[in-house]
Amino acid sequence: MLMMDFPERLRDNKPLILDGAMGTELARRGFPVRLPLWSAQSVLEHPDAVRKIHEDYIVSGADILTTCTFRTDTRTFQKAGLSSADAKRATFQAVDLVKQSIQDSQLVRKVWIAGSMSPLEDCYHPELVPDPATALREHNEKASWLHESGVDFILIETMNTRSEAITATKAALSTQLPVIVSFILNNDGQIWNGDALTQTASEIIKLGATGISINCTHHRIITRAIEDLNQNGIKPVCAYANAGIYNPHSGWETDPIFTSEFYAETVFSWLQKGVHIVGGCCGINPKTISAIVKKVQRDGESLWTGG
Repeated sequence: MLMMDFPERLRDNKPLILDGAMGTELARRGFPVRLPLWSAQSVLEHPDAVRKIHEDYIVSGADILTTCTFRTDTRTFQKAGLSSADAKRATFQAVDLVKQSIQDSQLVRKVWIAGSMSPLEDCYHPELVPDPATALREHNEKASWLHESGVDFILIETMNTRSEAITATKAALSTQLPVIVSFILNNDGQIWNGDALTQTASEIIKLGATGISINCTHHRIITRAIEDLNQNGIKPVCAYANAGIYNPHSGWETDPIFTSEFYAETVFSWLQKGVHIVGGCCGINPKTISAIVKKVQRDGESLWTGG
């Protein structure tokens, strides 16, 4: 059977299911996710745990697996006393772990590999974003590693400023891979630092990005943002929420009404609003991804038949 490339698959009407969290799932399973390395620490110390989580998302029915490369960049590794060469090796190892999980699962269906890029500094501290020239140099390095390692597309995640989102997009596009750019939003539905989401999304699309996404944000804020983007003629291609909300004073707070079934209904409503890829961010595990897959299998025909 001839396999579609990723942009061709996106032009298909059928939804794609993204995987869920890696960092919070490693923590839930008892593996260390200390800063600054976060989930990258397990790539170095517990690669079998990372591979097992990828495999569990495959079993859950995910169509897209995200590489555990959120923090495999030179800047972060140097903070941990490691080198740029260490960061590059970790990036390649993380991609290999995804490939191994797909191969070991002996699938007859296609699973796409999303190469994760992230802000160079803390996602919740946009004031730390480097100047554009520095950011471009560092994002170019990371994007080139992901391209060389063999991912299907680049997923720029949790962008917290317009400036770094544009810089990271330019770097990722230089690889000639498809690029999806995802933003973390504040309670007002704008980019975390207050930059306008709609204006920035329009600029990103004009640069040549494949699509816009929202992640690491409460589901209610994402729902409103999808509606706002649609009203302004921008169709977000992807959305994946947290299971709770980050409080800068008290830390992670779980949403008391959250269940896997509730979230599956929520993301199905996003598909009905024209989003093409849905999955999960912090706190979302394979059980929840399985619930999404079951919901789409049960009720999704109307999404691609117009019924």
